[in-house]
Amino acid sequence: MICTAQKFWKFLLAGVLPKREPPLPIPNREVKPLGPDDTCFFGSRESRVRRHTKVSKLVYNLVKMSRLVKQLVYGFFYLIILAGIGYLGYLAVRETAPSCFDGRLNQKEEEVDCGGPCESCAIRKLLPLQAKVEYFGVGENTTAILTLSNPNLEYGADSFSYTLNFPGSGGAKIFTLTKESFIYPAEAQKVIIEPNLKFNHRSVIGQPELAISNIIWKPILEFSEPQIQTRQVKTEVQGTQVTVSGLLVNRESLSFSRAGVGVLVFQQLSDESSRLVGASKTILQNLQPFEERAFKIIIPLGTTFKLSEIDTLITYEVR
Repeated sequence: MICTAQKFWKFLLAGVLPKREPPLPIPNREVKPLGPDDTCFFGSRESRVRRHTKVSKLVYNLVKMSRLVKQLVYGFFYLIILAGIGYLGYLAVRETAPSCFDGRLNQKEEEVDCGGPCESCAIRKLLPLQAKVEYFGVGENTTAILTLSNPNLEYGADSFSYTLNFPGSGGAKIFTLTKESFIYPAEAQKVIIEPNLKFNHRSVIGQPELAISNIIWKPILEFSEPQIQTRQVKTEVQGTQVTVSGLLVNRESLSFSRAGVGVLVFQQLSDESSRLVGASKTILQNLQPFEERAFKIIIPLGTTFKLSEIDTLITYEVR
């Protein structure tokens, strides 16, 4: 009976229901993107891996570069320290060649850096030359008088250069004179006369400047003052000029190629002081041993004086 019922139902279902297709096989499970937009935020796995790799390389390079920079900086400082230590050690042990400027008593020097093969210690201790400048006008020109003294008893200046500057408005130099001269040991008053300088003394503002340089010192045994005298000196006044004449006498057994004779004229003031009002000079060539040579010098003045109102001073220099 049961079998009959089963057959009945099979018959009924086969007549009423449509024929069913056999079920499809279950595929292997595989995750696929549902559409083209499902990776817009995160990207595909391959792109994420590539991006992660680039970032990692960048971070690694930065870390590596920072480490390299630190190593270079540290190495640089260590190099400086080592170089400094090495240089100090070199200075401590090196043997420098002796010189006259090393601040050491060596190479048979009498004192530090002087004497022996170096400059004389006596020259190092010499006092500077002293100088004074005066000037006055003669017409449109100017006459300058330089008075120098050498306080050193044992040394004279065999040669030196002097530069005389006259300042004008605004400190500008209106006249400059550069020459050479000499002065004997212990010479208290050496007078240098520079007459007829081509500028007006009224344009001078301030004090003239005298600079002495290039001094060549010589000891008194090699550079002593010769025996020179003047005699039969006569002074005359004619209007605005003074004439001084006389004889220059060489008491030495040596000849001199050049002998200069100068005259300064001073006005006597009521307070017993004096004022320089005129000066001039002449040059005598080849003064022979024991020779007496006549000289005559005319000194122009700016005004008229009586003979009783003036005094004269004769100076000379021979080489």
